[in-house]
Amino acid sequence: MNALFAHTPDDAMPFRPYRMYHPVQEIARGETHGQSWKGQDIEEAIDLCRHQMLERLLLEFLPPHGKVLEAGCGTGRWVFYLLKKGYDIVGVDLAQEALEIAKAYDPSAPLVHGDVCRLEFESETFDAVMSLGVVEHFEEGPQKVLKELRRILSDDGILILTIPVQNILRRLLINRLKTFKRVLQQWRGVRYGFEEYRFTRGQMETLLASAGFVVERTDPDDFYPPFNMGLYVDLPMLRSPERRWELNAAGRVLQRLLNILSPWIASSGAIFVCRKRTRQNDES
Repeated sequence: MNALFAHTPDDAMPFRPYRMYHPVQEIARGETHGQSWKGQDIEEAIDLCRHQMLERLLLEFLPPHGKVLEAGCGTGRWVFYLLKKGYDIVGVDLAQEALEIAKAYDPSAPLVHGDVCRLEFESETFDAVMSLGVVEHFEEGPQKVLKELRRILSDDGILILTIPVQNILRRLLINRLKTFKRVLQQWRGVRYGFEEYRFTRGQMETLLASAGFVVERTDPDDFYPPFNMGLYVDLPMLRSPERRWELNAAGRVLQRLLNILSPWIASSGAIFVCRKRTRQNDES
């Protein structure tokens, strides 16, 4: 997934979400700046779709006979997955390298080059839009992207959005550890750059409402065991050395314990299922 990463202040937002930073020299590597697709096998990535909590919501809410867009599709794993399910879907991304990888896998893939802030589609073209792990990478805030996604949606259209969420574990522990590490590294001369925002669910609901969407459902965004995103990303010592997105024995035990309490405690992200708000919606 990709986006334009402007360097403007976040004072356009009505709050200050948690800012994630990353060493500048590593900014183009995998798992940074929306480029988690780097180094990932497409077949493996497509297969992971069925292990993700998001899959069930996509199949429930995406219109089976409508036009669907994935805004920020990367190498197109969800596009390929949903095409096999019979959906009429197209993907768009700004990263030419990602699109070339996808086209090498399938030259007929319905993927186009484009900027999610200025999409070359007419207004109300799509019945549903999905944008997964994209809007948090805009340092000026996600408002411009959300406005553009609303523009291309038909009246009563569906938006399915995922963002990294400020879960309890991050608030209590992970954020403090990352801040301590960054301060220590900066003291040693390492330069850091903006990576992404991590929003609370309430903050994102506020932004979606102001952009003209009604939130109909919010679910955790992560994998089903034995895969995991939240602990895998935040605590590298819990990663399995054998396979990407799997935890080691200690990580799996911790995952099970936390999920018993609530899947939100260490969830990597949040899924928002929204509907485009129109005057007709308000009147009804």
